[in-house]
Amino acid sequence: MTEYQNQKEYFEHAYDTGSDIWTKIPLQVKNSKFLDSLKPDSMILDIGAGRGSLTFELANMGFKVIGIDYVKKIVDRNNEEVKNHGLAGKVRFMEGDVLDISFQDASFDAVVDVGLLQHLKQSDWQQYESEIARVLKQGGLFLNISLSRETASYLSWFPKGSTTGNFEFEDVNYYFFTNDEIRNLFQRDFEIIDQEIEHVKNWNHEAAFAITLMKHK
Repeated sequence: MTEYQNQKEYFEHAYDTGSDIWTKIPLQVKNSKFLDSLKPDSMILDIGAGRGSLTFELANMGFKVIGIDYVKKIVDRNNEEVKNHGLAGKVRFMEGDVLDISFQDASFDAVVDVGLLQHLKQSDWQQYESEIARVLKQGGLFLNISLSRETASYLSWFPKGSTTGNFEFEDVNYYFFTNDEIRNLFQRDFEIIDQEIEHVKNWNHEAAFAITLMKHK
């Protein structure tokens, strides 16, 4: 992912300095239909795991979870925390590339993405979709949470009403999706179970997030 090197360095710096404000956005993932549909022994892949907040939360609920991220420092830090959380054997973190996921076909019962897809270039969306479908079992669940075009303001931009979802800030690519764009992207391999928009006011953001629950066909 050499084309994402500047973006990767931005995230490395954010985790080093504690300026990763997105980690603290209070999205209600645990209250979604996603959890109610999972079996107790489900194996879950959390892509773009970051500090591992959701990864640890899912493991604490009893699921087996692997979190992947391309920032090695945060992966190593998370693995050091596994024992402190009392979750040895239930969760682990790996350095990884979402466009080339290093697991065999049909390895997972569910995949979760909170805020990774929105940073990919449009030319990589289809490869992303293919990799998610490949590592999921048939009938497996995929929960995607991405920035929505319903966002009133974000940093120096106003996505709502814009004719494009593209925005770049400090070498980081952002994309604000419409629900139809999410549906079109995943229609080949996934059935949409539920879609909703959650609005969050936080710092200098009035962000909206598209929360989409899908099932692998």
